[in-house]
Amino acid sequence: MTSRPRQPRVGFASLGCPKNLVDSEVLLGALAKAGFAVCEDFRDADVIVVNTCCFIRDAEKESVAVIREALDLKKQGVCRGVVVTGCLPQRYGPGTADRFPGVDAVLGVAESDRIAAACRFALGDPGTRGGSPTAAIRPATAPCSADVSRLRLTPRHYAYVRVAEGCDHTCAFCIIPQIRGPVRSKPVERVRAEVEELARDGTREICLIAQDTTAYGTDLYRRRALHELIRAVSAVSGIDWIRILYAHPSGVTPELIETMAAVPQVVPYLDMPIQHVTDRMLGIMRRGHGKNHIHRVVDSLRARIPRITLRTTVLLGHPGETDADVDELVSAIEGVRFERLGAFVYSNEAGTRSAGLPGRVPPAEAARRRDRVMQAQQAIAFARNRSRIGETLSAIVDAPPARGRPALGRTEGDAPDVDGTIQIHGKGLAPGRMVRARITGSNGYDLIGRIV
Repeated sequence: MTSRPRQPRVGFASLGCPKNLVDSEVLLGALAKAGFAVCEDFRDADVIVVNTCCFIRDAEKESVAVIREALDLKKQGVCRGVVVTGCLPQRYGPGTADRFPGVDAVLGVAESDRIAAACRFALGDPGTRGGSPTAAIRPATAPCSADVSRLRLTPRHYAYVRVAEGCDHTCAFCIIPQIRGPVRSKPVERVRAEVEELARDGTREICLIAQDTTAYGTDLYRRRALHELIRAVSAVSGIDWIRILYAHPSGVTPELIETMAAVPQVVPYLDMPIQHVTDRMLGIMRRGHGKNHIHRVVDSLRARIPRITLRTTVLLGHPGETDADVDELVSAIEGVRFERLGAFVYSNEAGTRSAGLPGRVPPAEAARRRDRVMQAQQAIAFARNRSRIGETLSAIVDAPPARGRPALGRTEGDAPDVDGTIQIHGKGLAPGRMVRARITGSNGYDLIGRIV
């Protein structure tokens, strides 16, 4: 009796942001469909795929480290092939393979249909292919493809839904438009079909993502149409929460605010990176608006959606930034009191406008400025959490009780991975369950509660 050949096994590393995570889920789905078995441990794999990020220097360093780890395993004979995909090859082209001798194939961000062939190539006899790596890197201008048949890396009850690819903004510090190309929105019908597939798979919360979600529709419909998309996907049965991430302040329109307030599935939450607040720095960064616009948008959101949680990010140490700019930024943060805020140090990226600007800030000084901002935000976040004791909030369970600790979840004001958690005491707390929790305490950025 002839035994069946063993399925080839693939180990997968997904690096970077949720947009890259969706790419990884699509790639894994294509590999599973092609007969590959996915394993958690690189040491169990026949071929290792590294889906890279290179948005900033630290992300690129992480990608390089993981590629080198995979290549070391190949040299040791633990695995037979290494494939590098994503933003790193897209940015540096076919020469990516020369940078990492031993890599068998490199694929850009638009090559999900070629991943299975690349992995089979990596597992082939080197003697039959001359040992030369293969490369497939098309320009990032193709329509945003459907993200279907994904092999999910998130828990079953929540998922990221990409509504568009690329970016039309010309922010001086950002390399993303050069990697991901211009805005290409998915048709409303396609996004809704993806959400329906996720709902059938048990998803209860969807996080809408793009480089700039508020630019959705500007290419396809010649208008900002995120509010129309939200109303379409809110009609999908089984979806309880819709969360909006990565909104640009210039695209937060009255129509979007009204839709967020009116559609019950939209959680009162918005991730809206502002990067800075002084008119001088916003101009240098080419953000396309001034500080008064930011304040008007924040005021409009809070007036129409009083319970809203606003998350933002700011960038410290950009060329030209002065102590006075940081003073004004800290003052604005203390005045506006964003519920969630992340601060990052400027990364000098070759090919961006900022890379050639004078007035470079020493890295140690940039880090000091970031720490100052985060100290100011920490006081705001901790005080807000203490003020919530006694309130009853809606929450979703992410992890069940284990080893003496309570269940872990998130409130409507907490996005996956980047925000705080809530420890939930009670019974029957399975992942994906929606509960009402009375807040009994806080622990820094996190809350403690009991189901009611």
